[in-house]
Order: sequence, then structure tokens, then C-alpha cells
Amino acid sequence: MDKAFELQRQVRNDVRTLQTYLTDLQNWEVEMKRKEAALNGEFEQDLPPVRSKARKEKPVQEKRETAKRIKASDYGAWEKFDVEKACEEVDTAEVGPTSLDSKKSLPAKMEKLREEAQYEKERGNSFVKQEKWDDAIACYNRAIELVTDDAIYYANRGLCHLKKDSLHQAEADCTEALRLDPTYVKALQRRAAARERLGSLRGAKHDLHEVLKLEPHNADARRQLGAVVARMGTKGAKSKSSPTSESNPSPPTKERPKIVELPPSAGQLRQEEGAEQRWREGRGEEVTVIKPVKKPPHLRSKRALRHVPIQEILLGRTIVDKPATRLEIVEIEDHAHGDSNNNDSNKLKQNSGVDCDGDKNIGVIGDRFDQIDPNLVNSDKVSASMVAPTNSVQFILEWKSLKGNDAARSDYLSIIEPSKLPAIFENALESDVLADVLRALHAHPDTFTRHGVGEYLRSLCRVKRFSALAMFLSATDKELLRHMLARCRAAAQLSDSDVVELEHKYEL
Repeated sequence: MDKAFELQRQVRNDVRTLQTYLTDLQNWEVEMKRKEAALNGEFEQDLPPVRSKARKEKPVQEKRETAKRIKASDYGAWEKFDVEKACEEVDTAEVGPTSLDSKKSLPAKMEKLREEAQYEKERGNSFVKQEKWDDAIACYNRAIELVTDDAIYYANRGLCHLKKDSLHQAEADCTEALRLDPTYVKALQRRAAARERLGSLRGAKHDLHEVLKLEPHNADARRQLGAVVARMGTKGAKSKSSPTSESNPSPPTKERPKIVELPPSAGQLRQEEGAEQRWREGRGEEVTVIKPVKKPPHLRSKRALRHVPIQEILLGRTIVDKPATRLEIVEIEDHAHGDSNNNDSNKLKQNSGVDCDGDKNIGVIGDRFDQIDPNLVNSDKVSASMVAPTNSVQFILEWKSLKGNDAARSDYLSIIEPSKLPAIFENALESDVLADVLRALHAHPDTFTRHGVGEYLRSLCRVKRFSALAMFLSATDKELLRHMLARCRAAAQLSDSDVVELEHKYEL
């Protein structure tokens, strides 16, 4: 049932839409016929009701004498017939009879045209109030087509072009309006505004002077004239002329010289090629260029490749340097398999004159490189080699590398200025990282001798989105915070007001 009702409603909506479309189409047709009649001068005459039995006058037709037709067999008359004169008579013949009614209705037709143009102007004014500049320009265009000798239509269209930043068209319309009415103040002001924005300061100044001559108490014109004079004083004595300016014709533009790009000479090409060749071969630099070995597929070795283990060294953690082992590369050509890229074909021989035992305090790295033993480096060496981070990425990487070592984390926090924590974290501080930081501050308070624990707690409150992070603190973290605040109050690191403020921010 629902589908049936839905289908009926859709059909009704479609019928209503079609009826609306047809109504709009009929209205448009009536409007177009009315405008076409206005353009052709065919208006319906509003005649008064019939009060008498006066008969309508019939149009007076001139009686013309019909010329006698020349017979086809009269060849002498055809020779005397003037064809050009006959053609002129046909061309100059009247198309239809001239009636008295048509002569009497000519002023009425002109009045009707002006009424139609006035109607379009009123529509354009309403569009201007709504700031619909394109619709207003269309209305003024139709008004100008009906009546071409009205300055108001040109000035209003110039205002619309001025609002649309079509400055040249605005200046042209205002110039045409002033041609029809040289005392039209609004056209002078609008042309002055267009010329000022175009950079034709002299033309704008001339128009504003004309406005002040016609209306000496025009405050807007005086203010605009002062602005133009000030611009002329800063820009210079001469200003750029607009293309349609009457008083200031634009000077002829100079043609710019064409820039032709010449091809490089042969010496330059050889010099560039020589530099590139030296760079490819590594000459003049203390480098060894390793060139690829190209062998066809049928000459390459079929042996399996050897897996090379990869050791990950975390940021901030350094291992005491041990003497490097120098290796000597011995090139052996494998004629049997022809694979120079295989690791089996290159034998490495260690130089026996170098001690390779290294430092005995450092554990020997085995074949497995899954993780680095945290006992390799003690906390004193870690804190000495650590560098304060400058952004959240460096902090998070180093913080995760110290997971499980609270002393090392406390040492890492101690080298960071508390005031730089908001700039380091910005929007990247997470709730779990905040909890770990609070545990590190609580676990080893003696580490923070240069900056107290209270300074770190205050700086963490200034990190962005901290109020949202404080909502996710667990009961254990809040208990640690209470202990730290009590300890800071006892050590006189924080005053009572500071403690109350921090309890409010941490939502304790």
C-alpha cells in the first residue's frame, strides 16, 4: 500500500510540475508578444466607450492612373520602353496606403515606447537595490533599445558596470550620458569614480571640478576630490590615462624588444660535457665510484642469495665506539657462473694488523638483532649522550626507546626545559604519554634538581588540548599527582594557590 500511495503522490507532483511549466511558458509567450508589439509600434489603442453613432473615417487612398500595357507584338514600343525608370518606380512605390489614423497615432506610439522604457528602468532599479547587477544591466539595455536619447538609462547602466568592476564600460556609459545631458551630476561623479580606479587622476579631477561647479555644496564630491589630489601628489604630476578618456588621450605604447634565446656555443657544450664526465668518474674527489656490472640473464648465477641481517639503532642511544675492522676487497671472477653481484663470488679478508676485540664492557652483538639489551648502557652514559628534543616526533621516538627504564626516562625529562614542553608537544600529546610522564616525575624526584617537579606540572597544563587529556587520567595517576603536589608544597616549590590551581586543572 505504501508503494501505491507513494506512486500516486509522485504522479500528482509530476502533473503539478508540468502545469507550472506550461503556465510559465504561456506567460513568457504573452510577455514576448507584448514586447515585440512595443518594438514594432503595434499597440492596442485604449478607446473610450461608444457614446454616439459617429462612423470611423475611412483611410483616404490616392487614385493612381494605371499605365497602358504594351502589347507583346508591338516591337517598336518595346524598343522605346525605359527599363531603368520602371525599376525605380517599382522601388519607390508605396508599400501600403497611408491613412490619417497612422499619422495621428505616431505621438502615441512614442509615448508608449517611453512608458515601456520607464517600466524597464523601474525593474532595473529594483534589481539594483537587490544588488543583482546582471539583471539590472539587462533591463537597462532593453530601456536603451526602446528610447536611445535618455541619459538616465546610460548613467544607471554605468553604475552597474562600476559595481561589477567593468570600469571601461562604466566610463563609456557615463560619457554617453553626459553627451546627452552635460549637467547630469550623477554621471559626472560615476565617471570620476571609474577614472580614479582606472588611474586617470586628471580626468577624475576634471569631472569633480565640474560637479562642484554645478553643486558647490556637494560634500561627497569635495571629499573624493581631496582623495584624488592627494593621490596625484604622491603618484606624481602625470597619471595614466584611460582608453576612453576625452581630455587625456593615451600616449602610444612602445613595442618591447623581442628576446631571442641563442643556443649554447660548441665550447660551452664541450665544457659542460667534460664536467659531467669528470663527475661521473669521480675525478677530483676523494670517492670511489662503483660501476654496475651488466651481464645477460643466461650468464648470471643460479645460487640462492644470502640474507643480510639488519640492525636497528634507536635514536639517542649511543654505543662506545670500537676500532673499525678494515676489510680488503678481493675481486675474483667466477667464470663458471658469471655472477659478479653474488656475495659468494666476493671474498672478504680481514686485515690481521688491527685489534678487533673492542671494549669488553660492551656486550657482544650476536647473530640476532631483534632488540638491543638495555643493560649495555647504564643510565649515566644515556643521560650524558641524550639531546633535548625539538618536536614531538623526536620525543616520542626516544620515549618509546626508553620503555621499562624509569630512571632513564626521568633523566631524559630532566634535560628538557619545562617552558619548552608546550612548543614540543603542540597537538601531539596523547593520554598514555601523559600518564608515563607523570609516573617518571613521581618515580625519581631527586633527578629534577635544576627544574623542580612543580615547573613540569605547570608546563604540562599549557599544552594544547590538555583539558581533554586530563579527563582520561586514571585514579592511579590522580593519586600520584596528589602525592607530587603535596611533596612540592612541602618543598616550597609551589604555593598554596598554585597547588589549588593545578588540582583544578588536573581535575583532582
